This record gives sequence, C-alpha cells and structure tokens, in this order.
Amino acid sequence: MTIIKPSSLNTKRLVLRPIKISDLETMQKYSIDEEWHRFLDFHTKDSVKEFVEKAVNSPWDENARFTILLDNKIIGSVGLYIEMKDKRAEIGYSLSKDYWGMEIVPEAVSRVFKYAFEEIGLEKIIAQTDLRNLPSQSVMKKMSMKKEGVFRKHVISQNTRRDIVFYSILKSEWNKNNN
Repeated sequence: MTIIKPSSLNTKRLVLRPIKISDLETMQKYSIDEEWHRFLDFHTKDSVKEFVEKAVNSPWDENARFTILLDNKIIGSVGLYIEMKDKRAEIGYSLSKDYWGMEIVPEAVSRVFKYAFEEIGLEKIIAQTDLRNLPSQSVMKKMSMKKEGVFRKHVISQNTRRDIVFYSILKSEWNKNNN
C-alpha cells in the first residue's frame, strides 16, 4: 500500500504540513535550547539539520513528519515512524517552549492519530519518553494512551543511562473515544 502524502492536515488552530528544508532554521532555534532538550540527547544545529534532512528525504510511508504551524508560524513538529508490515507507528512530537502549556501538542497529535488510523490504516501507535519527562507523559495520557511499561536504563542520553517509558493506543481504543 502506498501512503499518499497530504498537502496539510488542519485542526481548529493549527496547520500540519509536511516538513520542508526551509523549516530548518526555525527548528534549530527552538530545539537547541537546553531546557527544551533536557530529556533528550544533546541537540546541535548539525543534529537538527540531519533530522530535518532525513524527514524530507525519507519515504513518506516510513517517516511521515509534519511541521506544526500556528498563525502561519512554525512552532513545532509531529510525525510518525511507520512500520506498515505490522500496521503500527511510533509518534514523536516537539514544540517550541514559547508555546508550552497551550494544549497545542494534544491538538496536533489528535489530528495525526485520525490520519494514521483512518487514512493510513494503522492499528497501533506507540510513544516513548524519558521516565522523568512528565509533560510528555501527560500528553500521552490526554490522548488516552495506555502505559505499556518502563525499559530500565534503555538509552544513553546526555552521557547517562536513562529509563524510558512506553505508551500506546490501539485503533479500537481510539475509535471508542472518537466516535
């Protein structure tokens, strides 16, 4: 099955459109901030450039990555790392700290869930974060994702082994909450 890349997905306040190379400078500005990436590995201008280039150049049916726009301004991104064989994906999201606490990520994630379950035909979406990242876990809970477990000392981030927590939502659970 070939997944069609949409020109955009829209919500009440947001436009989600496929990421472009021209988004790089704005994404670098917000993602190299130390507070922004305190639960992630160190971000540099080069690592953000690599991320954006990969998002732009990867097949859409493997890496569907959207830029989040509010009032025509780039403020974050949300995307799916897709495994079509298993009809599942991992969702990832980021947001400029200037917009934290405004319910933007749940709004964007909700729209991407709808796209993933209704248009792509996925059956499961997972998310993971550093166990200490309570704001990200809060988003996962707001999205009715269920905690699947903690992988102890699972990654090395900022030169330290970190525990990672995994959440998921099944299409049947999403349908129950959204129909």
